[in-house]
Amino acid sequence: MIAIIGASGNVGSKTTEALLAAGQKVRAIARHADKLQPLVEKGAEAWIGDAADSEFLTRAFEGAEAVLLIISTQMDVADVAAYQDTLGEAQIVAIKASGVKNVLFISSQGAHTEEKTGIIAGVARQEKRLNALEGVNVLNLRPTYFMENTFNSIGLIKNMGINGSAIKVDVEMPMIASQDIAKVATEKLLNLPFEGKSHLDLLGDRNYTQIEVTQIIGAAIGKPELPYVEFSYADQKAGLMQYGISESVSDAYVGMYEGINIGQLSHGLRNAETTTPTSFEWFVENIFKHAYAANA
Repeated sequence: MIAIIGASGNVGSKTTEALLAAGQKVRAIARHADKLQPLVEKGAEAWIGDAADSEFLTRAFEGAEAVLLIISTQMDVADVAAYQDTLGEAQIVAIKASGVKNVLFISSQGAHTEEKTGIIAGVARQEKRLNALEGVNVLNLRPTYFMENTFNSIGLIKNMGINGSAIKVDVEMPMIASQDIAKVATEKLLNLPFEGKSHLDLLGDRNYTQIEVTQIIGAAIGKPELPYVEFSYADQKAGLMQYGISESVSDAYVGMYEGINIGQLSHGLRNAETTTPTSFEWFVENIFKHAYAANA
C-alpha cells in the first residue's frame, strides 16, 4: 500500500494513475471527494480529510509501505509560512505515529536553502524535518519550475495580448512537465526502498529564457509576435493580489521570482539522471494549446 497526499493534484494524480496501472494499491488522500472520483474508478482508496490533521493522516498512513508527500498552498492564507509549517509538522507526527519507513517528498529546486527563495523556503524547512527522522528512508525529489505554471499566463495573453512576469527576460532556467516528475516518482515508489536520506534534482530537458518560452507559445497559438513583458516585483505582487491571492502568498511568490532571477533555483547539476524528456515545445503543442483553447 502506498499513501499519496495531494492525489488530486498535477503530480499526485498522475503518480496515482501510474501506480494503479502497475497493479499497486494506493490510498489517495485529498480534501474533496469529487476530485478523487476518477482515481477511485481506477481502483484507488479515497481518503477524504484535512492534510493539517495529524490524526487523520496517521490513520491514512497506517499499514502503508511508503507515502508520497507534498506541501500545498492555499492562495488566501494570511500567513503562508505558518500554513506550510502546520502541514509539514502534521506529516511528521503522522509518519512517527504510523510507523511509515519510506517517504518520497515532492520538494523543489531551491530547497537547499531558506534564503531568497520565497515560497520554496517552506519546502526547505520540510526537507529538514524529514531528514531528521530516525529510521525512515527519505527521498526528496527537487523538480524545477513547472511547465504547467504557464497556464497562469493564459488570461494575460487573451486579455492584454502579452506574456509577462517578474522573471527577467534573459534568465536561463530549466522547466519540467509534471508528467515527468510523476514518472520518476512512480519508478521510485515501485522499487522500494530508497535507503537513507537523499535528494534527486529533476531539471527538465534543457534551459529556457522567457523570450523563448513566449516565442514557443506564440507560434503554437497563432500569435507569432506575442511579446514578453518583464514586470517589476511591485507590479507582479499587485497583479497576484488582484486575483484574490493574499498578500502573504503574493510576497512569497514574488520572493520565488527573485530567487529565480539570482540563480537560487538553478543549483541542480544536469546529467542523464536529472534530465527529463518532455520539451516545452511538446508541452505547448499537446497540453498548453488545449488549456488555452478551453479558456473562455
